[in-house]
Amino acid sequence: MHSDPVEGHTAKAFDGALTQLRLHTVGMGGLVIDQVSTAVRALLEADAALAQTVLSRELQVNEMERAVDREAFELIALHQPVAGDLRMATAVSRMTVELERAGDESKKIARFAARMASGEPQGPVRAVARYLQHMAELTSGMLRDAVRALDESDSDLAERVRARDSELDAEFAAALRQLLTLAMQDQRYLGVTIDTVFALKGLERIGDHAKNIAEQVVFIASGRDMRHKKPVSQASV
Repeated sequence: MHSDPVEGHTAKAFDGALTQLRLHTVGMGGLVIDQVSTAVRALLEADAALAQTVLSRELQVNEMERAVDREAFELIALHQPVAGDLRMATAVSRMTVELERAGDESKKIARFAARMASGEPQGPVRAVARYLQHMAELTSGMLRDAVRALDESDSDLAERVRARDSELDAEFAAALRQLLTLAMQDQRYLGVTIDTVFALKGLERIGDHAKNIAEQVVFIASGRDMRHKKPVSQASV
């Protein structure tokens, strides 16, 4: 019995399209990760040029999301995948939404950094600089591992990303306590303190987006929907 050459060509075209879809999503993830770290650096250093770098790349992030979404739609429409392949195509669309939202949070932090560079008081940012730096490292690491879990189809790594979310939440709570103490001591910084809270909250949300991406990786690998399920803490792993 001979294999159908048309069917073989179609399968090869589908595999190529699926590989491209995954690669483009990973590429978008790399850009967003850099947006996060650059935005926080711009804030900590009150660097207008770095802030502008983030803002100027926002359109690129949005265009990458639209492009991957189109690819996923076309792949489903043309090839009508089933089972794991269908999960991959639909999950990637969800992931790009999460990445775009993480990019949006970076943009907000960059806008705050630009205002800081123009002369706003830096006291509140300096008061929580250690937390901002650590939260940026945590969120960037979570995003990086979530994207790597997609690239390598590693659901165990994705689970570990989910488990790190509690550490990020603890850092956020500690930073808020620090800012509250500062605000009570000196109300001149109230406006900048509020902006600093929003920057910290933005990083906490980026961690949530990384966790959501990791949940999609688990969904691709096993079909399990991990949304709204409590992750296993690292201490118990």
